[in-house]
Amino acid sequence: MKKVLWLLSLSAMLAGLGYFWPHQAAIEPVAETPAKATPSDGTTAEKKPQAKPAHINVTEKIPEPVTESFKLLASAYAAELNTPPYSRPLSIDDEHLLQPNQYIVQTVPLQGGASAAIVLPKYRFSYPEAVPVRLQVSGLQVSDVSVRLQHEASMEHTESKAMQGTPEHYTATLDADDSWNGSFEVQVSFSASGQQQVLKTGIEYYNPVATVTAVGEPFGIGSDMHIPVKIDVKQKGFYRLRANLYTEQRQPLALLTATKKLSKGEAEITLKAFKAVLRQHGGPFILSTFLLEKRPAVPGEQTQYGDSEKAQYSLDYFSLDQLSDEPWQPDEQELQRLQFLQQMATER
Repeated sequence: MKKVLWLLSLSAMLAGLGYFWPHQAAIEPVAETPAKATPSDGTTAEKKPQAKPAHINVTEKIPEPVTESFKLLASAYAAELNTPPYSRPLSIDDEHLLQPNQYIVQTVPLQGGASAAIVLPKYRFSYPEAVPVRLQVSGLQVSDVSVRLQHEASMEHTESKAMQGTPEHYTATLDADDSWNGSFEVQVSFSASGQQQVLKTGIEYYNPVATVTAVGEPFGIGSDMHIPVKIDVKQKGFYRLRANLYTEQRQPLALLTATKKLSKGEAEITLKAFKAVLRQHGGPFILSTFLLEKRPAVPGEQTQYGDSEKAQYSLDYFSLDQLSDEPWQPDEQELQRLQFLQQMATER
């Protein structure tokens, strides 16, 4: 079992609209066959060369459920275009963005109505973090419980431990190794009713290629609050940094994203918060939930990850008077995409 991360941004949904996009749609009209003409005197008409039809009428009708879906898409996309892609508003309903590293527990049904599940505190780990593993059992007596970690690509067995606990909960902690890097499979085995059972789940473990070390004081340029983020880079490359901006009371405000090519050593990436997403809040703020990725340089190369020295950084008060009220201007391609969605929403 692998954790499924649902990142349902509207931009990603639009990428799947190729089937409906005008320059890709393949519609083959079928012309009706004209009826044979018969003279009024009953004789057979002389066969003449078939004339080319003057025109062909093609009627396209979009199913009502699809039309309604396009209405929702068009409305949501229009709202999204009010803010820049590097500064998207957040709400408490955006759980997949507020907790991007959440591990989703999958309960496995067993014979006789019993069940078991592997429970982990998160999905992605970084060195030198240990990996605590818990087996949760219901309606079943188990014994000889153990856990092992196996690299998915090489199938190399890296670590094993016996699990201890009560009839319903068994735990063990896998100690970190600096050679762990990539996707791994956590395998929990136990004996029950004379049979050996094995549960599996996936995690990612990385030796960080860069680390967020500090966050500087914000400053204003135009309609954006700029937040400088200091990074210690171990491997040069093209990096993307994501972080969530909260109020001091931990109310979500915005998902901030920035990309930059970084050299090895001390570097800086600037996150920008558009004035509208601040919702009249001048701070203090909290910057948290960091996701630092080193993007693949060539096809087939895996994404690598960084970490942060602190889980969150505090930002002092910021005067919103520094920022202009200039609205965000979508580019031509985004406006064309919106126009297409609105057109599809009105098709009958």
